[in-house]
Amino acid sequence: MAEVLLGIGLLVFLSLSFTALFRKTLIPDVLLLILLGIVIGPAVLGLVTPEDFGKIGGVMSTIALVVILFEGGTTLDFDLLAKMLKTTMSLASLTFVMTVGIIALFGHFALGLAWFMSLLLGLILGNISPAVALPIAKSLKMREPAMTVLILETGLTDVLSIVMVFSLLDGPAGEVNAMRMAGTVMASLVCAGFIGMAGGLAWAFVLNTMRQFPNTSFAIFAWIFILYGVADMLGFSGAIAALAFGASLTNYHRLPLHNVKIFQRREMGQLTESDMEFYHEVIFLLKTFFFVYLGLSIRFGNPMYLLIVLAAVAIIYVGRLLIVRFVTKGVSPGWQESYQLSVTAPKGLAAAVLASVPLERGLEGGDAIRSFAYFTVLVSIVVTAGLIPLMQRRGVESFSRRVFGFPMEPERE
Repeated sequence: MAEVLLGIGLLVFLSLSFTALFRKTLIPDVLLLILLGIVIGPAVLGLVTPEDFGKIGGVMSTIALVVILFEGGTTLDFDLLAKMLKTTMSLASLTFVMTVGIIALFGHFALGLAWFMSLLLGLILGNISPAVALPIAKSLKMREPAMTVLILETGLTDVLSIVMVFSLLDGPAGEVNAMRMAGTVMASLVCAGFIGMAGGLAWAFVLNTMRQFPNTSFAIFAWIFILYGVADMLGFSGAIAALAFGASLTNYHRLPLHNVKIFQRREMGQLTESDMEFYHEVIFLLKTFFFVYLGLSIRFGNPMYLLIVLAAVAIIYVGRLLIVRFVTKGVSPGWQESYQLSVTAPKGLAAAVLASVPLERGLEGGDAIRSFAYFTVLVSIVVTAGLIPLMQRRGVESFSRRVFGFPMEPERE
């Protein structure tokens, strides 16, 4: 027990130092936490394994994802969201389709997988991890509307991957039903969004009353978990429900609630600055655990896959740069945000978890899918982390301004 407590204490202080290092070097703390997990995990030293955490490891990872999405939701502005919805949908759908297509081609021609399994691999890796991307964007202080676009894009692509992977696996063997997939995705998004919005209005309705009771700081997290559980048990996206819950708490005043009698007779509660400071502290601890656990969960198979992954990730990031170039033209606040959006496409725990499903179901090529996906998760995070500090280079600024259509500023004397 003493060793466990010592390890937790060291982990928290290391995480604090990684955060301070990020502010000086722009090397994301999430990368350093993941690398720490890999070093102490079964891939290198074998000091700790995911199995040591039992079921609590997966539960804590889900909690971290839900709370990070809730925090992201609280920063959304409904007015800005309405203006940027078309841009967000275009960026998310084009990036998702491009990624799935490129990975499927590599899966078939480089790994020798059947087309069905290649498509499955593409869907597993088609998402952008909100739990990885959002903390990086927040640390960079990404300006609006780019931040809103990224928050929504990560949430959407995560849902697309999860829903489509299981739709493909649970459907008739070898058959791809596009209409069924599209209907399932839309139902998951719309219904989960409704659950989250309704839950947010209900919480705002009772918030002032809740403040009169002692020890209620964690009550909001309990409510988020309830909404997530309800949405997930009904077959919808718990992650989107958490995102919608956070958004509704900070935007309910924009809804026509004055026309509803029950809301006319009661003052709605609001999140205070002290509330958000407390939530940030909780999120810091959960984020620390999440990324170390992600590193522990990555296990590498055939090292030859690394070269294939490097080629695939390079093509995906070039493709995303072109997509960001055309989709965000005229709406991005600056070249920095366009650059940040183009390089922020990391995979995360959702992809790592989904990658194990084909192997668990005994599908041929399942081992290759898992190994390739694990390498892709790591390489995509490393590439994102490596490209971010390059923003400080004059040559990168000049390149980005030309590519994204921002004129060079005159040099100061």
